[in-house]
Amino acid sequence: MISRITGKLTQIHDQYALVENGGIFYEVLLPSGLAERMKNNGRIGQPVTFETIYYIEAGDRKSNHYPRIVGFTETIDREFFSLFTQVPGLGIKKALKSLILPISEIATAIETKDASRLNRLPGVGGRLAEKIIAELHGKTAKYALARDSEPLAAPTQKPKPQPFIEEALEVLVQLQYTHREAEELIQRVMKNNPKVATAEELINVIFRSMQKTQISS
Repeated sequence: MISRITGKLTQIHDQYALVENGGIFYEVLLPSGLAERMKNNGRIGQPVTFETIYYIEAGDRKSNHYPRIVGFTETIDREFFSLFTQVPGLGIKKALKSLILPISEIATAIETKDASRLNRLPGVGGRLAEKIIAELHGKTAKYALARDSEPLAAPTQKPKPQPFIEEALEVLVQLQYTHREAEELIQRVMKNNPKVATAEELINVIFRSMQKTQISS
C-alpha cells in the first residue's frame, strides 16, 4: 500500500505528474484542476508530497493488470475520494473527471439528497446520482464542512447538457432520429425558445416547429 509519496515534481501533464524519488520516477494520476493549478503555480522542479491511493487497473485482457497511483495534496481530499469511489459504477478515472465541484458541495448534495446537483457532474447520470446518495448518505457530513473553495477537476470544454435536454434527446433517438439530427433539432429549438425547462415542453415545441415547417413548404 502506497499512501504518501514525497519527491521532486519533474513533470506535470493534464491528468498526471511525474515525481522523482531516489532515481525512481513515479507516475501519479491527478484531478485535472489540481494538475493545472500546480503547473500554473510554478511547482515543477520543487519538492512535493502527494497523499495517495494505490490501485490495480484491469487492462483489455483479464490477464493484464497495471498498478496505478492517484494523488492529492490534501489528506481530506484523498479520504473523500476513497469513499466516493466505493460506489459501484463510479470507477477511479470517471470519479477523477467528475470532481468539477468542491468536495464540500458534492458532500452537501449527498447529505441533502440533491440528486439534480450530483447529476451536473460529468459521467454521473440520474441513476448513478441516486446510487451515490443511497450508498453514501450519512457518511459524508464531515466533508460537507470542509472549507475548500476550488474544485479538484477542471470542467470539460463542452458543458454537460441539462438533464431535460438529455431526456428529450433520448426520446428523439427512440423515435428513429439519428443522434446528430436530434441534437440539431434541440439546438435550433432551444436557441429560439430559451425559456423551455422540461423535456415534455421541449418535445412539444419541436413538434410545433416541424408542423410549421411542413405547412410552409
